[in-house]
Amino acid sequence: MKCTERNHDYIPPKARFTLYDLVLIAALSAIGLAIKPLINPMIHIISSSLRVPGGSLSGGFLMMWMVLARVIINKPGTAIIFGFSQGLSVMLLGFFGSHGVFSIVSYTLPGVVVEVFALFFKGHSLFVLSLFCIVANMTGTLVVAFVVMQLPLISMILSVLCSFLSGMLGGYFSDLVLGKMKKYNIVR
Repeated sequence: MKCTERNHDYIPPKARFTLYDLVLIAALSAIGLAIKPLINPMIHIISSSLRVPGGSLSGGFLMMWMVLARVIINKPGTAIIFGFSQGLSVMLLGFFGSHGVFSIVSYTLPGVVVEVFALFFKGHSLFVLSLFCIVANMTGTLVVAFVVMQLPLISMILSVLCSFLSGMLGGYFSDLVLGKMKKYNIVR
């Protein structure tokens, strides 16, 4: 089908998001937001003693839902939509860890980075899931540590190292969750 005057907003079928895709993004986003208040208090016990932001340690477990949405749906823009919707929800509802309007940036930017990496890495292997989770978590940590918290260099480096390790764990757990979702035919 060619682009004509009547059909100037034609999007190729592969790039369109179906209702299933959008519901899956919303469900995974909601799960990520729902577990945040459960995980963060436990993580803050460790992070406060290390003097690093709690999000650098808990982020891997929160970013795994974005990564799952991206690899399951496998359409460009999925992680960006996921991050934007989470950031908007956090900002509007005033959830734990909200940075006001900047929440939209701090939640969306990791999705942008995941989309860039998705151009070069395909599939849903443990390596890809871990890589996506690591870069998403490191991006979120850097943005918050640099812009919001304005941490000194040593604390920022420690935060990034913590976010790397947390991202690896998030990638591992996302692989486990994806395996269970496939086993029970929730996803293909």
